[in-house]
Amino acid sequence: MQKRIANNESGFSMIELVVAMAVTLTIVGLASSLLASSFNMRSREDRKSDAIADVQRALNIMTREISNSGLKLPSDLPSISSNGVVAGDSSNESIRIVSNLNGMPDSANGYFEDTDVTDADEDLKFLMYVDADLGQRYIVRYERNGTNQTTVLANRIDSLMFRYYDEKVTYNTKINDEGNCDIENVVNASGATENEVSPGSAKVVVIGVCVTLPAAGSPNTDGYQPPTQVQLTSDVVLRNTIVY
Repeated sequence: MQKRIANNESGFSMIELVVAMAVTLTIVGLASSLLASSFNMRSREDRKSDAIADVQRALNIMTREISNSGLKLPSDLPSISSNGVVAGDSSNESIRIVSNLNGMPDSANGYFEDTDVTDADEDLKFLMYVDADLGQRYIVRYERNGTNQTTVLANRIDSLMFRYYDEKVTYNTKINDEGNCDIENVVNASGATENEVSPGSAKVVVIGVCVTLPAAGSPNTDGYQPPTQVQLTSDVVLRNTIVY
């Protein structure tokens, strides 16, 4: 009996294997690029959310505490304006406010005026602190009474701005030539241009904070996100200045 050897066994030629590997590597490369792009975008969005949430919390704290400026002030505080702003220690870059939070109700006078404003949270200053060594900028709450406690309200900011007006205003936000937050086209309720007043005459304070979102990825690569700036603002009405 004779054996016959078949020469038509199935399989891949070398060319087919090379082509298959090339196609596979191309698909893997495209998938890796898309995945890296997705990770860059996700990382950027996470940092954006964290930075904005951080600044929003700081704005909420400043808005609440600055709105109490001048509350139930004693009459013998010559260095403090009637609106509770310490004009000599306030500017477009910082604000110091005083209030009498512990004024107790009194049936005869409506409230009892403390003889001082030395209790906790009654003398506050808000400003931006620059740490040159770390290259970081912070919104700082400085408690001037008691232990002179300093609290960081937000980090990763670029600028902090205060503007002072004697009535409520509307405006457009902008970033000036130095990369800092500012406002423009400021008008009052009648649509007329509203000029800024001195801190001691203010009834409304506009706070602006700029945050830079750093670049994600490398230039000229898939998923690259260039650095951008985000501005948040808050309008604070000094309620002690309101006449009912």
